[in-house]
Amino acid sequence: MVTSRVENESYLHLDNDFFNEELNKVICSILPQFDKMAKAYLTFNLVFLLLAFVEAVTFIVFFATLAQSSLLAFSLAVIFLTIFSYFILRMYLQAKRPEQFINFRDRYLRGCKNLINYREGIPEHHIALAHACNKLATKLEGREYLYYHPPQILDAVAPSVEKFSCWWFWEDLLQMRELLLNGSIEEHLKLVKCEPTSLDIHAALANAYVILSSLYLDPAKRGRESDDRWVPEDRYTAEMEKKFRETAERAIEEFEILNDYAPNDPWVHMQLAYSYHDLQMPKEEIREYEHIRRLRPDDKEVLFKLGCLYFQQGFNAEGLKIYEELKRSHYAKAEALIAHYGNE
Repeated sequence: MVTSRVENESYLHLDNDFFNEELNKVICSILPQFDKMAKAYLTFNLVFLLLAFVEAVTFIVFFATLAQSSLLAFSLAVIFLTIFSYFILRMYLQAKRPEQFINFRDRYLRGCKNLINYREGIPEHHIALAHACNKLATKLEGREYLYYHPPQILDAVAPSVEKFSCWWFWEDLLQMRELLLNGSIEEHLKLVKCEPTSLDIHAALANAYVILSSLYLDPAKRGRESDDRWVPEDRYTAEMEKKFRETAERAIEEFEILNDYAPNDPWVHMQLAYSYHDLQMPKEEIREYEHIRRLRPDDKEVLFKLGCLYFQQGFNAEGLKIYEELKRSHYAKAEALIAHYGNE
């Protein structure tokens, strides 16, 4: 049970267990609708592809007969009409698609608002909607691989089918998750307006930006490998990199606000260090780990990370000092640290 005072109103209560239980029901009911919407566009393309193929084969098979009659011109006109209709309808559907996704998100949020009798300006309600956005975005993660499965007898082609499913649907899933995570950020911004000096709310907003930035970040650039699933080459483009940097910088701004209010909170500096690492800003990352070291001098993991950064940036003397300190304390990763020596 969560309670909060809002201006002159009495305490308002939100039963989190009930909300989560009902939210799961809403998600289970709305996911098939999203799948149907996503698959409809593929069905449209396949129908026209099949129609054009049948028309072309028929034209080739009966060409000799058609050539001796006035039906030749009519047959060609039908083929060109099919192709022309396809491209016109395709352009229309592509232009309409973003609006469909927005309407889907808004319909989902209306269902969530009905669960809590949503009212603008009530912190608990904004938190609940932000949670709902994040939860559906999480449910959609990796869903682009799951739309089509071959029968067990054709298991050999399963990887190819999975690859095709991802290739066709990844942009739809990315766009939908992006809309949901931006919706979560919008709710957190409303929260900030309700309680502008709350550290918890600024931390939640910063975390919302971090979650959105992870949508654009290539896992390989963070020094970790993603799973073995195939990823389209255009999944992580310069545009994605730009979106990532813009979102990560907003997260840093929020963490800087937290730092102003709580300069001696190690968690804040750790989040700043992670953000600077993702943005490939090693000097700023070192600065944050040095601050954490002063706050938690006995934290060997922080020392290890700081030592790695020193070696990577060519500050070998500082790195060796940390290596000696870790070695004296019999830290298990001490020898792993010295392996970074000279890896500038």
